[in-house]
Amino acid sequence: VRGAMAKPKGGSAAAPTPAAPPPTKRLPAGAKATAGLCVFIAAMGVVAQQAYDIRMYAIRDYGYVIHEFDPWFNYRATEYLAANGWHAFFHWFDYMSWYPLGRPVGTTIY
Repeated sequence: VRGAMAKPKGGSAAAPTPAAPPPTKRLPAGAKATAGLCVFIAAMGVVAQQAYDIRMYAIRDYGYVIHEFDPWFNYRATEYLAANGWHAFFHWFDYMSWYPLGRPVGTTIY
C-alpha cells in the first residue's frame, strides 16, 4: 500500500513511554493547620521576647535610675506640646529636667 506508514523492521512499532513520577505525599489538612499554628505561636513568642528586651534595655544598661528614658518627662512633654503647639515645643527650655542645668527640649528630643 502506497500511502500507509511502513512498520520498522524487527520489533515493536512504538517507543516506550517514560514512567510517571511517584505521587507526592501531602499532609492532611489538620496537620497543616497545626503546623501553621505552631509557627504563628513561635513567631509571636519571639516578638514578645524582643518587645520585652527593648523595654528593659535602659534598666539592663544603666540600672534602676530615672534618666532620659523617664516616662514622667514624656508625659509632661506631651502636655506641653498639646497646650502650646509644635513651634513652642521645639523652642522649650525645660528647667525641671536634667537638674540643675535644665534641658533644651527642642534640640535633645528625638
